Amino acid sequence: MKKEKMGRCAIYDLPFGWQGFAYVSCIWRHRNVKKVVTVFTLMAFLYVTLLLIQNGYDEQLRARNLGLKINIIKWVAAGDAEGSDSDRRIFFHETSGRGDLSFRQTCTVESAARHNPDRPIQVFMTADRLDYSSPWLEVLQNYANVSVVVTDPKSYFTNTPLERWYNQGEWRNSLHKTVHLSDYMRVLTLLKGGGMYMDLDYVTIKRLDEKQLWNFLLFETGDMKLLTNSVVHLERGHRLIDEMIQRLVKYYDPNEYMWHGPSMISHIMSRTCAVKRGQPESNNCTDVRLLPHSYFAPVSNTEWQVLFSNATDETLAQLKNASYGVHCWSGKSNGEHLKVHSNQLYAVLAREHCPHTVALGSADYLA
Repeated sequence: MKKEKMGRCAIYDLPFGWQGFAYVSCIWRHRNVKKVVTVFTLMAFLYVTLLLIQNGYDEQLRARNLGLKINIIKWVAAGDAEGSDSDRRIFFHETSGRGDLSFRQTCTVESAARHNPDRPIQVFMTADRLDYSSPWLEVLQNYANVSVVVTDPKSYFTNTPLERWYNQGEWRNSLHKTVHLSDYMRVLTLLKGGGMYMDLDYVTIKRLDEKQLWNFLLFETGDMKLLTNSVVHLERGHRLIDEMIQRLVKYYDPNEYMWHGPSMISHIMSRTCAVKRGQPESNNCTDVRLLPHSYFAPVSNTEWQVLFSNATDETLAQLKNASYGVHCWSGKSNGEHLKVHSNQLYAVLAREHCPHTVALGSADYLA
């Protein structure tokens, strides 16, 4: 007597070793099973796609589709941005919400990457989406050590001592909201992983010496009365980071421009290290160095016009010997034309230290 058949599939007439394959084939030919498998596959695809979007890989994929080789990651807690070598990273923040960098900002990042090819360079962007219409990513893709870190500020502040400040939102009504967000975010980034922060209006002109430029603060001007937060290095876990965090939690004034930056740092160093205005040698803390303004601000904020005057061999030689970078004071100089083919000091520095930016910029000037 013939054995019972399953539907239209006669699997028992086959040799024992083939019955399993025949059974699977039979199930696959069933119309309802095909529908279930198709739906499951579609759901799995959508899940993976959403997961990729959540982790910022949609930006990475879009960049790849446009032929860009730039590394783009989305910030996640304990992710790649705060890896084991984060103390060595050089990082920048764009906190206005725009999706790209201006040419001058791009020059800042390129010059740092160009002179420090073995150090991670991170550009934190707070925009919802990146802007691919301007050439900034085309420039930065030339440097394998550069990563763009797409950052949702709300997530970035979550579960940190500064979460309440961010969520209460008083800062959003301040005339200085972009500056204040940057002031708070740079200290938070130091808390999360340490490293070297720089404002987006510097030109790095030589390799940044890690022995010299480790756990340091910089005097903003030649009179050495005020420390700046425009460039700073502190390693992960440094006590000064906690000091700054505590002060940012306790004091916030939406009307003050410098209270959460240079004034805060100067006050902390005065209180904890007995630093006196104009007397850098009065620092009695051995875990942080105070550096002269010439290291990164050889042109003061009151003499910024020098950047747009003719460069001299003497000036260039002084910068090369005494400085690691040049602060270009964007808050005052942004309205001034930077004529890239001229002999302006800024232009001469740009041509040498951010050549890809200059090559893709306007024929006449960098905005």
